[in-house]
Amino acid sequence: MCRATPARVQRIEGDTAWLVLEGRPIPATLATTEAIRVGDYVLHYAGLILERLEAPEAESILEALAILDAAGQEETHA
Repeated sequence: MCRATPARVQRIEGDTAWLVLEGRPIPATLATTEAIRVGDYVLHYAGLILERLEAPEAESILEALAILDAAGQEETHA
């Protein structure tokens, strides 16, 4: 299943933002957004940054996704 996921901007190089997702660096284009800075949370999908998120909103989404992923893993192993 594909889904848009929050991630934090680690660094910016030209038109590319390097995001941290599950501890791994992921490149994403800045071409579709404005005013993104290092440290911001963004919602990204397929290498595109869709929008900037406030930290509490991003953290809440990440928590919900972790719960869903854990439930899916439990179901797979049952």
